[in-house]
Parts: sequence; C-alpha cells; structure tokens
Amino acid sequence: MTFDGESKFYFAKGDTINEESQTGIGVFVLTVQNTDLQELTTAAKTLCETDIQGGGPETYDPPATYRVACLEDGKVVNRRGSIRKIPEKFNREIFDAPFRLSEEAWKHGAKLIKLDFTTESVEHKNGSYIISVRFINSGNRWIRFKTPDHWPGDSRSGGLAVAPFSEFGKMQARDDWGFNLAGRKILNKNEFPDGEILLNPGDSRTLKIESIPDNKIQKGEYDLSGVAYLNIQYDGYGWGLSTHVDFCPIKTRISIDRDYPATPQEREQWEAQHRQDMSWQPVKPGETFAEDGLYRAVQKSSGMPIHSLQLRPFKAGDAAPTDTMKMFTESASGAELNRPVQWLWAGSAPTPVKPWSPDLIEGTEHTCDSGAVCPRSGRWLARTATRDWQYSYDLARIVTRSRGERMPADDGTTWEWLGL
Repeated sequence: MTFDGESKFYFAKGDTINEESQTGIGVFVLTVQNTDLQELTTAAKTLCETDIQGGGPETYDPPATYRVACLEDGKVVNRRGSIRKIPEKFNREIFDAPFRLSEEAWKHGAKLIKLDFTTESVEHKNGSYIISVRFINSGNRWIRFKTPDHWPGDSRSGGLAVAPFSEFGKMQARDDWGFNLAGRKILNKNEFPDGEILLNPGDSRTLKIESIPDNKIQKGEYDLSGVAYLNIQYDGYGWGLSTHVDFCPIKTRISIDRDYPATPQEREQWEAQHRQDMSWQPVKPGETFAEDGLYRAVQKSSGMPIHSLQLRPFKAGDAAPTDTMKMFTESASGAELNRPVQWLWAGSAPTPVKPWSPDLIEGTEHTCDSGAVCPRSGRWLARTATRDWQYSYDLARIVTRSRGERMPADDGTTWEWLGL
C-alpha cells in the first residue's frame, strides 16, 4: 500500500495463489478525495508520532515494515519501522482506511501493472501434448520475464503448471493430473529469440509448450487452472510490488478428447513418471495398498535395502502381507528375502480391456509366451509349469527385451516380467 500524500493510493498484489475470485498480479491505483483523503492523511501523520514504535516485540523475520515521510522543523525526514511494533491504540486510525481502500483498488482500481495467464488449448500430437499458454498484460506499463524453458520448476526460482481446478480439500480422482511446463521445450521458441517475453501495455503472447501429464487423464471437459512462480521486471518503481510474483491463471474450459495413457508408448512414459513419484511411498506391512499395480518387495538389512527380483500384483484395498516373503533377491543368485518387507510400485498390473474380459490392455501384461512379441520393455525371467500348478524359475535365463521384439522361443517356457 502506498499513498503519495496528495491524491493517489496504490495497492500492489504479488501473490494470488490462495485468492478465490481474483487472478494475476499487479499494481492498482485509486484517486482519493474527501473523507478517504482525510483518513489517509491522518494515518500518515500518526505514523510520524514519536511513540509509534512503543508496541512489540517483533517476532517475525523478516519483519513487516512501513516507510513514511514526516515533516520535522520544516524539513522532510524519511522514517521506517515495524508494523508489528505499532501500539494497538493506533490500529484503527492507521489501518482501517488503507485496508478498505486496498480492497477497493484491487477490485475496481485502474490497472497500472497487471499480468495474467490462461490456458488456450491442450492438443495431443506425436505421443506428447502441446499446451498453449497465453500471458496477458492488461496494465499500462511494460512487463518483461524469461521464457519458462529457463525456469527450474520450483516456487522460488520459477515454475509454471496447469491442472484442473479443484476446491481446496475437495479434489476428485479424475482431476488429479496436470502438466509441468517449466523447463520444457517451447515449440514456437523462434518468436522469442532472446529467451525473454516483453509485454507492452495491452499485449499478450502465446507459448506452445511440449509436455506430458504427471498422471492418468480421463477424456472429458475440465476447468483448467494452474500456477505460475516467476521473476519479472516492470516499468516504474515505488509501489511495493515484488519482482518475484506467484499467481493463478484465468480459468479456461478445455476439452480433452482422449484418455492418457492410451498407447503402450504412453503407458511406458506414465509408468516411468509414476514409479519415480511412488519411490518414496513404500507400503509397509499391514498397510493398505492405495492402487492396483505390480509391486517390488524391499527388505531392509543393516540399513541397506534389498529388492526382490520378481514383482507381485496387488489391488487397491489389499492389505500388505505381514509375514516373511519367500522371493528371490535382485542379485538372481538364488538367495531369498527372509523377513517382512515393504512394497514399492513398479508398474501396471494386468488390466482387462473391459470387466471380465480375458484380453488385457496392451502394455500391462505380466507374462509372455515363448517366441511371442514382447508386450512391454524390461527384463524377463524364464519359468516352466510344475505338476503342482506352480512354476519353476531358471535364474540363469533372464533376458532384456524392448516392446515389439521377439521373446526367445523355447517349448514349455513362459516369461515373467521383472520390470525395468
């Protein structure tokens, strides 16, 4: 909040992450008069009182501060102090008018600086998605910032993502996905040869960014929101707007015309990302599995993890076993795990194309016949059926195949997927 001492009141807003009705960031200005002008003048004079810092103590780092120009012995003296050290008896005359006028400026004031973004479209092409994001300058000062392929993808140094809008604490399962756009390839990079976006007053620029979702998507219509964390430069100074800003976009209704993943290649993309996301969420003995999948057992020995060679399917809602698991270790030496284990998600479990169908969605197979086309990339272990309806495993016969290659041909042998 800034008052120029005459008639202009400025309100700067650089963080709208938690705002429900407003988007973007900026500096907004009101021309004040009459009672409003008198109240602001009184607030400024009160801040010049000699006992204005008699409250406290200051308990925050960094402190919230104010600056004020005071007239002393005919000379202008600049003072500053901590807002939290202002005695409570001054609260009404200092804060009531600025807070009220801030809200009015934010909603109805003239836009001195105003930056927004919105998602224009989401298109699927050549195994990935193209997300068109438009940045908009609706203020009357220029704004400049680096293109998001230079951003590391965090809230401090720069991040950009779009995702379905969900009310806090009310996310539906179908809305649990998004696109991370920071550090990704910009397909129309030639339009920004200096790696910067310059938005003059009234300008807007569209970025076409290539990305893949961070989770599964069901086709349908969505209200897309998102978040931007970026460092900006702008024309002018003195209104209190930080050069690091955080804000949500103007929401857009977007139609997604296909599920993701919908092909074996996309399933491999998704599984690689999901494996990484789930790598720090082991399911412990007795806990409930949150989702279907093929899981790898992990046993801790002297603080070091020992992984199982094979994978085991579990369904959402299953309880993780609490007894000792007899599974070969990843060394393939014949040694077995010998105590209770935790479980890490390793890949999709066999998934029928529709309920009760014997046919599986391509890329979810756990086994493969001898000499058949490999359904999913990774390592495969040879096994043969025994008379007691179990399997005998040949640890000397582990092969690596890419999806689409032929499996080794050997009568009586089937192959079991071990993951990547």
